[in-house]
Amino acid sequence: MHLRSFFVRTALLQVAGIFFLWGILVFWLTFSYLPAIEKQSLDDQLQSIAQGVANMSADLSSGSDKYEVFLHDFEVMYINAINKSMFSKFQYRPLIAVFDKNNKLIYASPMREAIDALPENKMSGILNYAGESWHIFGSWSKNKEFRAIVGETYSDRAARLGNPVGGTAIPLAVILGTILLTMLFTAYYSLRPLSRTAKMIASRQPGNFTAIDVNEQYQEIRPIIIEINQLMARIEAATLREKRFMEDAAHELRTPVAAALAQLHLLIQLQDKEERLEVIEDMQRGLDRAASLSRQLIDISRLESESFTLKISPVDVYDEVSNCIAFYAPSALKKGINISLDGDKKVVINTDCQSLIVTLSNLLDNAIKYGNTDGMIEVSLHSYAPIGCKITIRDNGPGVSAEHRDTLFQRFFRVPGVMQGGSGLGLAIAYSLTQKIGGNLYVTEGLQDKGIGFVIDLPQNIPS
Repeated sequence: MHLRSFFVRTALLQVAGIFFLWGILVFWLTFSYLPAIEKQSLDDQLQSIAQGVANMSADLSSGSDKYEVFLHDFEVMYINAINKSMFSKFQYRPLIAVFDKNNKLIYASPMREAIDALPENKMSGILNYAGESWHIFGSWSKNKEFRAIVGETYSDRAARLGNPVGGTAIPLAVILGTILLTMLFTAYYSLRPLSRTAKMIASRQPGNFTAIDVNEQYQEIRPIIIEINQLMARIEAATLREKRFMEDAAHELRTPVAAALAQLHLLIQLQDKEERLEVIEDMQRGLDRAASLSRQLIDISRLESESFTLKISPVDVYDEVSNCIAFYAPSALKKGINISLDGDKKVVINTDCQSLIVTLSNLLDNAIKYGNTDGMIEVSLHSYAPIGCKITIRDNGPGVSAEHRDTLFQRFFRVPGVMQGGSGLGLAIAYSLTQKIGGNLYVTEGLQDKGIGFVIDLPQNIPS
């Protein structure tokens, strides 16, 4: 589930990022920094003290009062040095014990109970002594006559190390929390210009497609405003097209319907049978035109709707072209027009069969309707497998002048001076359908340096 609030999403990301960084810091302090400090500072210090005590024991005569006094004074100096280095009151009590080569205890820290002789291999590690756990380090003297053990309790060690995690991570968490609040505060106020822009757009009246002034917007919002302006321009253009379409459709439908009504009134008044039959034929032609126009308007509406879908299947193009020619053959023969078909016969592509049939039907219907009596229509089919195929339909009719060819595929366009009735939608539908199935429809030359031709380029497979 996607978060719909940019502010909430930003806040969550910032909180997660800060907690992640804080967790990395705590992890580093606990498992990297503290062990390193403990090893480099405290362990090495105890090892050095143990080495020094062992060597001093070898240099002094063991068993004398001066030896014990010297070690005691050394211990006091060591304790005072540690206590002075601490910022708080601290009573540091280390363990110092010296054994001879026979593992006999010859010195132990005063004011502590006697320590049992340690195994000779016990040089470092954990020691339970005087009711506490000790961290100890040991060392032999240079002449291997004495073994010194120096240790400190875990509580003393923790006091010496302090609490870097609590002392560092907790203040840092407070600082990061303050930074987070500041970031959220600034993010909230940074989004206010976007809210003001949204309110300004929402307050616009329907039909107001005036571009929003980009220069008055913040730089970060400008790309959104530019896209909104472009969207409004496209919507305005589409609205104007639909408005013109509705006006043209109403005009085109009004003409045959009005004519049919007038002829109906005339039919009621006529008594002569032949005159009545002539009027009925005129009415039939007008109503056929209105019905054809209605079907074409439905086709245009269907093409532009979101519910328009293609039914893709293998189509034998030669068979479909032959069927269309056979359907229009009676109309062509009635007008004395000869239709021929040549080219490749085995051409199969994956396309929408119904769209191809409607496209061919519109082109053939136009060629017959506007063609000359006793004219010619040539249809050719060429395969370019595995790329696709090309269908060419040419006639030797009156043709279309070069100045009008660029506007042939526009809705309701009719060549000036043409007397035949028509809606001006057939070529627009054919062009749109060809585009829908991934092809291309364009104008070419006609037959015998006359007429006009149309080429349909179709792909082997409709692009996804």
